[in-house]
Amino acid sequence: MKCLICQAASKTGHAAEDCSEVDCSAGCGRYKVSANLVAKMKFKNECFDIERTRRWLEMARNDEPVPLISTYDYYVSLLHRDTEERSVTPTRSRQALVADSRL
Repeated sequence: MKCLICQAASKTGHAAEDCSEVDCSAGCGRYKVSANLVAKMKFKNECFDIERTRRWLEMARNDEPVPLISTYDYYVSLLHRDTEERSVTPTRSRQALVADSRL
């Protein structure tokens, strides 16, 4: 199977709580991702921002050794955004991150 973040070869299995567990040796490490998120990403042909997601996983491991990436986490901070989209709407992206950090 492939890592859902970087697409490298990895070990993937089904974990409890309707999620998949991935063990990526290419730099992403062990993490879980909700089945709902995987389905939405495939349907919308979306992908993770690799570097941003790896940083998020490192921080999340302070609280949980195998962090779970939920739909909320993905849309708040882990969605890959094209450079063209960022240059066209920089204010919208910055406002969303500032507003979400207060939650």
